Amino acid sequence: MYLRTKKMYQPNAKRRVHLFTLRWLWLWLLTPLVAVGGYWVYENADLVGPPIRDAIADGVNSAGGSISTLMAPTPAPTTDPTERLAAADSLWAQGAIEQAIAEYGALLVNAPNDVRSHVRYSYGLIVERRPLEALAAAERAVNANPFASDAWAIHAWALGRSGQYARAITSGLQALSLDSDNASALAFMAEAYLDAGQSTLASDRIAQALTADPDNPEAHFVRGLWNVSANFDNDAARRDFETAHELAPNLPNIMVEMAWVDWGLGSYDLGLDMLEQVVEVNPNHLDALYALGYFQYQVYGDPNKASDYLSRCLLSDPDNVSCLNYRATVQLGTGDSEGAAVSYQAIIDSGAQEPVYYLRAGRTYANLGDCRRATPLLRVGRELESDQDEPDQDRIAAFEEFMIQCGSPAGATFADAPAPAVESTVVPEITPTAGSLLVPLGGG
Repeated sequence: MYLRTKKMYQPNAKRRVHLFTLRWLWLWLLTPLVAVGGYWVYENADLVGPPIRDAIADGVNSAGGSISTLMAPTPAPTTDPTERLAAADSLWAQGAIEQAIAEYGALLVNAPNDVRSHVRYSYGLIVERRPLEALAAAERAVNANPFASDAWAIHAWALGRSGQYARAITSGLQALSLDSDNASALAFMAEAYLDAGQSTLASDRIAQALTADPDNPEAHFVRGLWNVSANFDNDAARRDFETAHELAPNLPNIMVEMAWVDWGLGSYDLGLDMLEQVVEVNPNHLDALYALGYFQYQVYGDPNKASDYLSRCLLSDPDNVSCLNYRATVQLGTGDSEGAAVSYQAIIDSGAQEPVYYLRAGRTYANLGDCRRATPLLRVGRELESDQDEPDQDRIAAFEEFMIQCGSPAGATFADAPAPAVESTVVPEITPTAGSLLVPLGGG
C-alpha cells in the first residue's frame, strides 16, 4: 500500500531567473580571500612549510605511538617471592647466613614490606660484620613498618654495632614502647650499654630480657659477653654461650664467641673445631677467619695456616684492621718486616686514627731504615696520642724514641714535615676484617 503525500513541486512550473542573488554572496566574498591566502602561502613556502610538516609528523608519530601502545606485549607479572622466601628460611635454619642474606636481599625487591625478611636480612649483615650495610637495612626495616617492635629492635642492634650507643638505646626504647616484653630489644640495649662501659645497666637489661623470655638466645649471648668483659668469669660465659647455641644453633656469632672463651679456658682444640665449623658453612665469616688465624699462630705455631686464614679474611674485606694488624704480627714473627710495614701502612691508609697503629707502622719503617716514611707517621701518631683525654705517656715516649732514631727532633710537630706520598705497593694475599673481638691484638 502506498501513502499519499503532498506534492512539494511542480515539474512543469515556470521558474524565475535572477542574474544576482544573495544566496551566492558568500562565494563572491570568500573567493578573493582564498586566492590571496593561497598566493601568500605560495610566496612564503619556506616559512610556512616546516611547521606544517612538523605538525603532520607529530600527528603521525602520535598515532604510531598509540598503535604501539595498543599492540605492546602484556608486562610480565611480578615475581612471586614465596619460593625465594622458603629458600632463604631454609638456608637461615642451616646456618648458611651468607647465602641466606643473598636470598633475603633479592626477595625484598618484590616484597618491600615484609618486615620479618627485613629483620633477618639486617641480622645476617650484623653477624657478618657488615655494619654500614646492616644499619641501612635496619632503617629500611623500620620504614617497612614503623609499628613493628622487632624492626626497632634490630635497628638498635645495628646502631650499637656501629658504635652509636646513645641512638641504639633510643631505638631499643622505641621497640619496648611497642612491645614491653621484647627480649631481643632488651638484649641489644644491654650490649650497647656494655660496649659503652655501663656494665651495671647492661646487667639490669639482661635480667629484664631473661625475665621476659628465658629462652631468648640473644639474652644468653649478651650475658656471655658480659661475663667475659665485665664479670671476668669465663666458665659462666661458656655456659651462657652453650645455652645460646642450643637455642640458636644456626648463628655463627655465638660459635665464634664460644671459641674465644675456649681459648681463654685453654680448651684450644674445642675452640678450633668450633671455628672450623663456622667457616665450613660460611667461608667468608670475618670473625671466624681472624680467630682461626690467631689460633693457628698463637696456639699451634703454624704461620702458614695463619697467613692463609688472614689472607682469606682480607680478600673479603681488604681494610679489615684486625686481620691486617695480626697479619703484620705474623709477618714480623717470621722475619718479613717489609711485609709487616705494608700491612701496617694499609691500616693507616684505611683511615684508622688509633695512635697505636701509627706507632707500629712508624717503628717498623724506622727499623727498616726507611725514615722518610717513618718520621711523618711517628709525628702524626704522637699528636694523636697527645690529643687523647688520657694520653699514654709510655706510648708518647716510644714515638719520640723512634723519631730520635730517625734523626728528627722529639719536639717537632707534624706540621714541620708533611708526610710524603707513599708509593702504591701490590699486596699479595689480602683478606677481610673482624669487628670488636675479645682478644687483644698485641701491645703498643
